[in-house]
Amino acid sequence: MAMLPSLMGRQSFKIGIVYGGISEQKAGMDHFLHQILLALNDMAPEHRYVLIDHRRRKSPFRDCFEQLILDLPGGPLALTRWNLLTVPRVLPQFDLVFSPGLYGPVRIPSEVSSVMVVPDLTRYLFPHFFSFNPVQKWLDRFAYPAMLKRYDHLVTISHSTQKDLMTLFKIPEEKTSVVYPWADNLFQPVGDRETLGPFLKKYGLKKPFILFLSTLEPRKNLGTLLKAFAGIKEQIPHELVLVGQKGWKIDPVFKEMERPELKGRVHWVGYVPDAERVFFYNAAEFLVFPSWYEGFGMPLLEAMQCGCPVITSKTSSMPEVVGEAALLINPGSTEECQQAMLRLVSERETAEHLRQAGGEQAVNFSGPLSASKILEIFEKLIENKKAD
Repeated sequence: MAMLPSLMGRQSFKIGIVYGGISEQKAGMDHFLHQILLALNDMAPEHRYVLIDHRRRKSPFRDCFEQLILDLPGGPLALTRWNLLTVPRVLPQFDLVFSPGLYGPVRIPSEVSSVMVVPDLTRYLFPHFFSFNPVQKWLDRFAYPAMLKRYDHLVTISHSTQKDLMTLFKIPEEKTSVVYPWADNLFQPVGDRETLGPFLKKYGLKKPFILFLSTLEPRKNLGTLLKAFAGIKEQIPHELVLVGQKGWKIDPVFKEMERPELKGRVHWVGYVPDAERVFFYNAAEFLVFPSWYEGFGMPLLEAMQCGCPVITSKTSSMPEVVGEAALLINPGSTEECQQAMLRLVSERETAEHLRQAGGEQAVNFSGPLSASKILEIFEKLIENKKAD
């Protein structure tokens, strides 16, 4: 960012966070955004962080922040109208507005600095993975590009997404920054393997298993994974365990799982909290993550931090996340997926190498470093705005 050096010292600034579109289940990007907000609050408590929301709820997370509750308007398209019409009315009181969700306000006062997170651009690169209603189509065609143009600075979570953003929307590089997510410290190798016993019993996992972990949706490429597993299941004793909440357009995956050659060998667990995901990574032989496209790919980092070997795609952000600590495959190749799985089953030295390399790669993603980078972006934008 080409900005003036900091002159602010310890001044206090009021930062409005457009929180109304953030899920409190804390999966995927929403989890990263909660991490960032808590880290900012700890790192720079002199600033006021205000959650702008329409929900009246109590939670330990919410108790860490001031809240500004704006009721949803009545009638149809309530959340869209809330973002585009209701939220802008309160923005003049802030030094900076932070939009970490998919959509946010477009009308921002000129004297207020603004930062927006762009987690990925899947819906522009792979629109066939979605079932857009007319409102979503309008938002993606008009509102989202207007946001990209209006906001002072755009934060992506990988260089891959930064490149996509610059290419698709002609955004100048100096208007963007890459801030990596990080995995919580609880994602670590389990020292005492006996602690996995009650966990395995709880989920009925009696055989060695291959893990897939993410929301179940088309871009995760579960069709290729299931086909690849079906082709090698007679050669290995493993089961395939799918961990993650149901997304959209996923019925074909469950129909595939009911086929005779897969029934009883593939298990869907559903959504599990962080504390249990740790056990899945530690108990699995390896993780297979053959996604077509990712803005980052948090399961890759969590798995590496837990010492779980990884197979993933050689596309978008995934090579950036794993470096040389994973087996990379063409997500469209069932054969490559099969070969990679058979290799990790049969070559113990390769699996052990990936365990070690994964742990070394994971240290490149630091919470304090990412939070300090976001904080620097905020403060320098405010400083420059006040200097104008």
